[in-house]
Amino acid sequence: MGSVLLVNAPVGETTAGTHAALHPPLGLGYIGAVLRERGHTVSARDLNVTGMNPAVIERAVDRSEADVLGVSAHTETYPNALEIARTATEVNPDLTVLLGGPHASVNDAEAASVDAIDYVVRGEGELTTAELVTTVTEEGDPEAVDGITFERDGQLIQTPDRPYIQDPTELPFPARDLFPLELYQHPGNMLFSRGGCPFQCHFCAVNNIWGDGTRRYRAIEDVLEEVRLLVDEFGVQQINFADDTFTLRRDKTEELLRELRDLDTRNPWDFTCSTRVDLVDEDLLETLADAGCSGIQFGVEAGSQEILDSIGKKISLTEARDAIETAVDLDMDVLASFMFPHPDDTAATIRQQADFMREVKDTGAAISLAFTTPYPGTVYDEYVKNGDIEVRAETWDEYDAKHLVIDTKNLSFDKLERLKDEVIEKSGLKKRTSTTTATGP
Repeated sequence: MGSVLLVNAPVGETTAGTHAALHPPLGLGYIGAVLRERGHTVSARDLNVTGMNPAVIERAVDRSEADVLGVSAHTETYPNALEIARTATEVNPDLTVLLGGPHASVNDAEAASVDAIDYVVRGEGELTTAELVTTVTEEGDPEAVDGITFERDGQLIQTPDRPYIQDPTELPFPARDLFPLELYQHPGNMLFSRGGCPFQCHFCAVNNIWGDGTRRYRAIEDVLEEVRLLVDEFGVQQINFADDTFTLRRDKTEELLRELRDLDTRNPWDFTCSTRVDLVDEDLLETLADAGCSGIQFGVEAGSQEILDSIGKKISLTEARDAIETAVDLDMDVLASFMFPHPDDTAATIRQQADFMREVKDTGAAISLAFTTPYPGTVYDEYVKNGDIEVRAETWDEYDAKHLVIDTKNLSFDKLERLKDEVIEKSGLKKRTSTTTATGP
């Protein structure tokens, strides 16, 4: 069996308040757990905790005596992932390097061409990574492993896609002991379901990774057992359900909420979640609150109905108002997330968004603003390729949703910079906008 070092590539800014430092990386936790089940030795480093420090990488590679390095990255962290791979292979030239995560899954050919990367793991990574590690450590044929991309003798090889895990309950709980839970602001993140999204928002690439939009739900008892573990064994006081759309299946949600309301634990706890404004109503929000939901995030994204229609969001401003006001009245901590700008925005629609954001803030909800980023695999990325909008980011690490990187079909960068300041002032946001990104449905 092999020895594997898993590394989470960090964002550029890794202070305690950044989004990346809030939660341990669930994806690597699941991969680590499956690798252990297959008999492999596993260690891990989340560099969002320590920052991008070459000395940390060198020590981790040296101490782990790993045969395989697995690096996870999204678009913003892709350059750091490559630097991690290069640094690690300088320490151990015999190291086999795997790269996974959203960015590599979409841009697998680009990633596989990098000298320091041996294999790209596409999409859902647990079973693929475990099989690939076994294959390379036992000198098997990687072409027999579904779901990977690599180069051999100058030729690109893309093996068939791996079928998705149909029953997530088959997976072990994430190996959270691999990470320093005490250093995360919110260590209690977990999943109710996994998979894609039936909606087709133009800014989101989730279905390029997860296929046809199907969500696959864990057994309720499995979810309850993990909640008990987090609360009673790990001492977590707040669970964060990391599903983009927690209430996507109302029947499943209500079943879980009934069980959570009556769950017997030794210690008190509550939970937070994210969903769409059109997938809740007063009854469901009351059920959520009664089950212990203390906080909820709604991805609103725009404050103009014209723009909401143009981005494929398929919600109304009325639905947003109703959901936010009801949740606030139930004493939930409510966060409404918005994006700026959208490709069809005009000065008028942007000012409408500023007014709506202020209206939301005045209800008692919190608001956040992420700068729209044309991530690979999104409709917005196609707009860039077609010349409909311009992107001024020069490197992938600028795809961080923290500064203006696109213009619109109607507005120049200079005009957008002025409108950005107007939005921040009119909406009541602080000058430094939230790093919360609005990439969910």
